[in-house]
Amino acid sequence: MRNFPLSTVVLLLISGVLLPLFFTDTAKAIPAFARKYDMSCTSCHTKPPRLNAFGEAFHMAGYQIPQTKEGELRKKRQIGRIHSEKEFLNIFAMRTTGNILESYSGGKPPESNIAFPREIELYFAGSFTDDISYFFNLSNESKTISGLENGKFEEKAEFGLGKEFFIMFNLAPAKKDMPHKKMGRPMMMGPMIMLGKIDPSTNFSYSTNRQFIIDNPGRVDSSGTIQRYTLTPYAFSAKFFGLSTGDGMAIEVTKSVLYNTPGDFGIDTHTMIGPFMIQAGIMQGISAGTSDVNEKKDPYLMTRMNFGGTNYFSGSVSGLVYWGNDTAKVGTELIDWLRYGFAGNVKYKLLDIYGAIIWDKISGLAASDAAQFDDTAMGLTLEADLLLTDQHLVSLRYDHMEAGGFNIQKANGRVLTLQVRKYLRDNFALFLRDSVNVGSVSDNPLQNFRNLVAAGIDFDF
Repeated sequence: MRNFPLSTVVLLLISGVLLPLFFTDTAKAIPAFARKYDMSCTSCHTKPPRLNAFGEAFHMAGYQIPQTKEGELRKKRQIGRIHSEKEFLNIFAMRTTGNILESYSGGKPPESNIAFPREIELYFAGSFTDDISYFFNLSNESKTISGLENGKFEEKAEFGLGKEFFIMFNLAPAKKDMPHKKMGRPMMMGPMIMLGKIDPSTNFSYSTNRQFIIDNPGRVDSSGTIQRYTLTPYAFSAKFFGLSTGDGMAIEVTKSVLYNTPGDFGIDTHTMIGPFMIQAGIMQGISAGTSDVNEKKDPYLMTRMNFGGTNYFSGSVSGLVYWGNDTAKVGTELIDWLRYGFAGNVKYKLLDIYGAIIWDKISGLAASDAAQFDDTAMGLTLEADLLLTDQHLVSLRYDHMEAGGFNIQKANGRVLTLQVRKYLRDNFALFLRDSVNVGSVSDNPLQNFRNLVAAGIDFDF
């Protein structure tokens, strides 16, 4: 990959993102469900990919307008008991993200790269019947970090089954004549069951996916040694140095796992009763696929309370507990992993503030590892998004990790990220981002940078 002087990179970053602020006009675009229902993207999103209250209710109702049946059979034909879409673009969507330029300083050596597209995701989603809906995701990542045996990693391109791939069943569909609503939601919805490769945190007050600030990529050298970890929301990350999956593959410290996975195999049930959500489920285990080597499952429980809904004010708070049974390894021993924490969000007019604090506790360590392994960890992520105009969004995120793991390996992390997005359309954004390591800079791969600067594109169709 060609290297550029840092000054040139920063100049191009600023030019590529800020100059269009003065030469573009407002336009509307309508991917997938918006095409089907003839609505703007902002009917369900503050700006894609963040959901607003109506978007959460739409998801909860199985990708249908709440309290309707099959979207009132809009643009569908009936084949037996199945309702089939007449137009392919009503179930198909695509998202492309990547950095036009990225630059890293404070590490050894500094880097400047082009990485576009970094990821292309294809989505197929809709409903088969009034009560059965589906979501299939295929993705291609140009570079992703994968764990290997003996604590090694590799960077590779991946194509295949994406983050989520599931069928959702509504066990008690909402009635069209149900009289009581709040915040755009029926007073009772569900129970809903998701089965397949799922992201349980979709219903959390701060979901793992749907980030305005997309992940900054990590780096691995030719020997399989990780040089810099991927920068993700630290609250949701693994947090422990020296862990591996049940089949012995190294786990990146900043990989989103357990309840906060972008997608792993499991079954989830959730229901809304008034302002309260109750969610419970079972996951297969970290990257366990369809065959779990330890044959034990990971149960979880999450509760959420919504509030507000008037005078441009709304929000929610959530509590989580997740029991990982033999879900990872330290050395050759399977360990149990307890995760618990809280999340919340508050929306007022054009300001959206949200965050999560998650604690992790490892148990079942071998006696030989217990003395040299810190079995507790904590992660905090706070973010604020302000929509300055219909086209300009400013985001500020703080990530803090008190890591656990082998004492000789572990380090803590503190990162402050500022990002500006320019929406040429509701579904097409340019961004300029700078992530600053506000903690220690060292050779540890969690701390091996001072600034991570990137400009890129986020496009939905």
